[in-house]
Amino acid sequence: MKVLGIDPGNYSTGYSIVKGEGNKYTVLTYGSIKSKNRPENLRRIFQRLQEVINQFSPDEMALESAFYGKNPQSLLRLGEVRGVILLLSSMNSIPLYEYTPQKVKNSITGYGWSGKNEVFMMVEKLLNVKPENHDEADAIAVAFCHLLSRRLNIG
Repeated sequence: MKVLGIDPGNYSTGYSIVKGEGNKYTVLTYGSIKSKNRPENLRRIFQRLQEVINQFSPDEMALESAFYGKNPQSLLRLGEVRGVILLLSSMNSIPLYEYTPQKVKNSITGYGWSGKNEVFMMVEKLLNVKPENHDEADAIAVAFCHLLSRRLNIG
């Protein structure tokens, strides 16, 4: 099974394709989509993720769910990014699953309140990749979380 893992962000959205076969996990690609201009950012996210979908034909998509913050404007902008991802899921008929940040962290580090650096290091160690930033590492962790959840039949 191939999973498109996504870590949505206002100015940087991480993505990955992770393939799971039994208890073997292989990262096929990963990256981040960056922009400072909001309408441009949404177009770039849509186009790049569609390219990834076309190239790798993922079976499912996994998304880190939104968390509550103090800044309503940031939450609204994050909702716009999530809307683009939901649209891509629907347009391509790819089932979408969401995981809390704590569930993602627990699946990769064994502790739901791990910091960004711990997630980054465990992604490198467990999946033998060298992400350039936390958005990429988080997207890989989201895909891994989904594959692990499917393998263990937990949601």
